Amino acid sequence: MHRVLNVGSAAVCVLCLAAFVEAAPQKAKSGGTMTLTGCLEKGGDANTFKLTHVADEAGAATKTAEAMKPDWELIGAPASLKLSDHVGHKVTVTGTGASADTAAKTEGKTGAAAAKESTERHLKVSALKHVAATCP
Repeated sequence: MHRVLNVGSAAVCVLCLAAFVEAAPQKAKSGGTMTLTGCLEKGGDANTFKLTHVADEAGAATKTAEAMKPDWELIGAPASLKLSDHVGHKVTVTGTGASADTAAKTEGKTGAAAAKESTERHLKVSALKHVAATCP
């Protein structure tokens, strides 16, 4: 009897886990085109930017384990987008997911500085759309 209950409990746990994995948005793969909306902020290094308070394409704030990394580091944006003019604004950016290695190369980082890139999410920006002059 106890074995039946243990097997039944294990089956319920597996089903719950499978439902959670299925419902969770997938991590952006390097090279995949994405559109993100959030607050544009100045990054920690000169001429770097990050997107905070990011919502997914449906507009809901992301809550998956991957989203525990709260910000997106924006890399490789064309100068014509003038990201600095939009700091503090709500914007929508489009681009491709980039790996930590790509981000490190784009930013000219090596050693420990390059290793830090693996703890961040990166988007190589190709387009920017102004949404609002203020951010939450």
